[in-house]
Amino acid sequence: MSEIGKFCCFTCPDYDQREKRLDELCPHCGREYGFPLAWTPTEIGDFDVLRSLGRGFYAATFVAKPRTGLNRALRVLKVSPVELYRKFGKDFAKETELHAEVADGADHVVAVEQMFDCHIAFRDITLSCHVAVLQFVEGDTLARYLSGARSLSAARAAQIACDLFRMKEEFERLKVHHNDLHAANIIVRDLPTGHKRADAIEPAIRAVAIDLGSVAGDRRSGGIHLGDLHWIGRHIHAMADRLLSDGDAAPDLDKRIGLKLHGIAQGLAAATEHQRTPSADDTIAGIREQYHRTAEPWRPWRNQTVLRTFAESYNAQTLDAWYVPQLIVDPEGAWLKKVSAPGPLVMTGMRGCGKTMLLHSLQFHARAAVLPKETDKDALRRVTDDGYVGLFVSAQRLIPVDPRADRPSTEELFARLLVAYAAQGARAMAHLQDLNGGVLSFDAGVGLIRAVTDSLMPPPAIESVTTVEQLERAMSDLLVRVSRSDSGLRLATNPNTAFPQLAEALRRAAPIWNDAQILFLLDDVSTRYLDPDRVEDLLSALLFQHAHCAFKLTSEAQTIFLSLKSPGQVHPAAAGRDFNTFDLGAEVQTRLKDRSGKTFVTKILDARARLFPGHPSQSSVDVLGDVDLESIARVIAETQMRSRERKRLYHGLRALAGVCVGDIGAVIQIYQEILTGNRSGLPVSPERQHEVFQDFCARHLYSLDRRGSDLKTVALQFAEASHQLLMESGKGKPTGRIRQYTSLYVRVTSGELQTQMNRLRELVDAGVFVFTGGTARTKTHDSDPVHQFKLSFRKLYGLANYIGLSDRDRFELSGEDLERWLAEPEAGREVLLRNLSTGQYEEYSEDLPEADSEDEPRRFEPAPRAAGIQMDLLAQLKPDLQVRLDEGLPLVFPPAPSIEELKADALSDIVVDDLVVGLGFEERTFESTLRLLSLIKARRVLALRYENDGHADAMCRAVRERGIPLEEISYGSLSDGKSPQLGGRAVVDVTGLVKPALFSFVRAGMRTNEELLIAYTSAAQYYPLETDLKTVLDAYSASDHHLLLTALRDVLTGETGPYQSIPLLAAESDRTRLRALSAFASPRHERLLHITGAREYDAVQVITDVAETSRARVGGIAARVALEDTPGGVVASADAGNLSELVGILLRQHEGWFVRGGLDYEIGLTGNKMQATAAAIASAVRPISQVWYVKPQAFDQPRFTKGVGTSRYFRVSRQNG
Repeated sequence: MSEIGKFCCFTCPDYDQREKRLDELCPHCGREYGFPLAWTPTEIGDFDVLRSLGRGFYAATFVAKPRTGLNRALRVLKVSPVELYRKFGKDFAKETELHAEVADGADHVVAVEQMFDCHIAFRDITLSCHVAVLQFVEGDTLARYLSGARSLSAARAAQIACDLFRMKEEFERLKVHHNDLHAANIIVRDLPTGHKRADAIEPAIRAVAIDLGSVAGDRRSGGIHLGDLHWIGRHIHAMADRLLSDGDAAPDLDKRIGLKLHGIAQGLAAATEHQRTPSADDTIAGIREQYHRTAEPWRPWRNQTVLRTFAESYNAQTLDAWYVPQLIVDPEGAWLKKVSAPGPLVMTGMRGCGKTMLLHSLQFHARAAVLPKETDKDALRRVTDDGYVGLFVSAQRLIPVDPRADRPSTEELFARLLVAYAAQGARAMAHLQDLNGGVLSFDAGVGLIRAVTDSLMPPPAIESVTTVEQLERAMSDLLVRVSRSDSGLRLATNPNTAFPQLAEALRRAAPIWNDAQILFLLDDVSTRYLDPDRVEDLLSALLFQHAHCAFKLTSEAQTIFLSLKSPGQVHPAAAGRDFNTFDLGAEVQTRLKDRSGKTFVTKILDARARLFPGHPSQSSVDVLGDVDLESIARVIAETQMRSRERKRLYHGLRALAGVCVGDIGAVIQIYQEILTGNRSGLPVSPERQHEVFQDFCARHLYSLDRRGSDLKTVALQFAEASHQLLMESGKGKPTGRIRQYTSLYVRVTSGELQTQMNRLRELVDAGVFVFTGGTARTKTHDSDPVHQFKLSFRKLYGLANYIGLSDRDRFELSGEDLERWLAEPEAGREVLLRNLSTGQYEEYSEDLPEADSEDEPRRFEPAPRAAGIQMDLLAQLKPDLQVRLDEGLPLVFPPAPSIEELKADALSDIVVDDLVVGLGFEERTFESTLRLLSLIKARRVLALRYENDGHADAMCRAVRERGIPLEEISYGSLSDGKSPQLGGRAVVDVTGLVKPALFSFVRAGMRTNEELLIAYTSAAQYYPLETDLKTVLDAYSASDHHLLLTALRDVLTGETGPYQSIPLLAAESDRTRLRALSAFASPRHERLLHITGAREYDAVQVITDVAETSRARVGGIAARVALEDTPGGVVASADAGNLSELVGILLRQHEGWFVRGGLDYEIGLTGNKMQATAAAIASAVRPISQVWYVKPQAFDQPRFTKGVGTSRYFRVSRQNG
């Protein structure tokens, strides 16, 4: 029943078209407009009335049962007084006949069976009425869904929207319009099991119109009437509001679909206004496409495989599995055969060698991908013949989002894994169903749900599902729940019982899987994400033997051989004795070192070239040319340090393969930069190639240096020793072998074993060295264990020192030399050269004359990014604000908040309920509070107190002297997740608030009221000082940007690292979507570099300051460094002090990535307080996936800010649209 609407009184009808409540009294007779429903008659003609249904302007409807006849099924009776129809000159018989004509053959209009007149008693009132007998449909009115009486899911809302357009089309087929399509006139029918709709978003419902009392050939729109399209727009808007009504607590999908529906509703209003009525087919197709793109980002396996950039997803963790068959290079398929064999397996290798790619190749989506020139039958035959079903999960799933969260128990980790694999199983079922619609068993979903609930404690409540899409959504929602630190869900049994039970449910889900082995593919079980003891727990529990399932894990060699112990917990674990391994890293390195290395790399690059539209038509070997590694080494030995030959040294395909050391990802990245930066013909000039190699080296050395450890020293000392030996072997020797030291043979024979093992693992974890040449060996000599390892140097770190690239020679260290090399990095060169150097080499480059102008170091210019075709989700990175057609569907999104900057005198005598201030240590915090207290009248002051008292006492005294109630809040309570409570109108002074508190108070203020006042007082001086920054910029103006940022370290003050990313929102997604980030560039660039380096993002926007200052220049350089490894990176510029402009940029990016693209959209608070305020405002008016505060270890109070500048005031108001 609609509580509010346009109603005409049954006893005294008039022309009043205003909206009324059903319980409102008629001014003439004094009865409620809803009395026909409240005073439900017991009988109407030959029908017994069971209940009332709803009320429209002319009629009321009731559910009734006939007392006579063979067909005693329920009916709907539409009742309208005879006098009412006479008053308005309406013909009930003609109207009913038209209803029958429209309903004939229609799916969205209730059929009418007959009509009659009779007297009906409504308590003490008897009225002569017209009655139409309509087909009964089980369900509820749309009005009950919109009022909240019935729950509304995203899928139901999208399906109802589609049905409304189809309903409108059925009216237009007969050239009529409904003209009164209000929510009580629409029933959302619940379809019985046997009548589910095969082509629907939500197959269990159908929206139908029940009252066609206003149907006519003319369109009544304007004035007091709403046309059909306006009614549909209103309903879609109302459904969007329902989905968004729970705010942060709303499911992620509801937020996304709610915003999409809101955009559709606004777009329809705009389209109608401009007389551009979209067709039903186009609109429904648009809604369906938008829903599926948003709700099922895991399902685009039928999309054309196109790479946006050559290096897209070079880190295969972000690669969709259906790309893999066309990108993987597996010699004769031997590797796939090895890892897909029955039984558990640990695949090892250095970072970047392709472990994740090979594991992906086992995944069902990869095996079921329909390749070029294939049909669905070909793919179905392949997965049938495989004899296995691979389900892929990353170990990152086990990491808490919040680093402050309690460490989950092993049972909780296993619960997360189980649900993650169940969700992947549901997606595999969906993919299989896409290949063959009838292949799944009827109870496939029930079996999977039972396997999950039986294995968890406490058993989670999961609603029954009827489609594989509902099953996937249920498992994804459960995955979000189980991933929360407070979920309380844990594995109820052992992994060797729970996972086989899940495997059995999947085997029974489809006949072609009945005999298949289920492969649980777990990627990156390494000390990068997990403690060594957790890795041990996982391996010991998951590497069980079972006939129907097996775990296949990837890890890095150092995790296995330097962290894990044998079952006796005494010696390092041994492959083949404690578990089976496949060393992919060694396989790749062997391929790269032998004569087939060039061919191997060529195949990898050419496979990507076929999927990247921007690649030249030639092969990669034609793009780069080629030169043998011995020739490169000889040029190094025979030329001076500043010779022009040294500026074109590293080039050619074999140089690219030689620098790799098994890291295929680095090969792909370097090749892309060579490709996109080329401005001449092919092959790309040696000078350009060498420039990219050197820039890549500088980038990686800078990354090592940022860690604040001695890792860079270790790398440089090794490179210097290698270079010296190369020069000594080639000096004055035009022939003979050039010595090229690129590896290290280690024997741990003395000293503290665990200390040395930990240090070796640190060097390998950091990527300075990689394990190569097979597995580690442990020998026994005179009963003492001797641990032996071969480490290969990451040659990328040695390019600046001009090392050779051929794996010809190795250093050997043991005993005291090894101990010193590990403990004293600065002595590394000396230790390595002992007994090897002739001492005849001198660094003679220092005495050379200055290079002429042609040889001056280049100024840094960022290489242009590839402009190739962008695929599906990231295709629209820069949406505009205007109405436009999106796949035929007009979308208009809610307007941004209004932000007005106020003069100080505009605040005079303003009364606010709350003034929020921070009791900070900066001079400006105290002065900002005094200025506000002199301008406004506050009923209460909320003061945030920190551990450092700063100006707290003086600020509190100033408040109390004015007689204003003061309430102090400890920052500790706020940072523990306690939401601030603001009452009424508020002013938030962000000057003294640290960013997490600033974010919380501004967001709370925006959500509490339609309007929020914000105050901000600048400082007179900011550290680092502008003059200090300018001095360093001028000194390094012609140098490498990585060197510049390194030099800035001495002048960047105000805080110290290391840094930690702290989430500020409780909202979580299922982490299967692509992820995008907007962050801010500032002179304190470590925050930006930390967040872009610590988390994997598919797209990154860095917002820089447009100001012509040294601070802005440093921020811009930091932005380019942050985006170097992000193919989807974009830079946007804005005035860092313009609050309105900053909010606008964030909301536009949110529209493009979150709403249109279906990505998870996150914001990093890496800039100033005005930018953090903009982020808080954006998150208050739009659903944001996560906001990150990058927390330094400590603040440098004396060198943070000094003095007091101007104060600025803003009024921020919500705009309803």
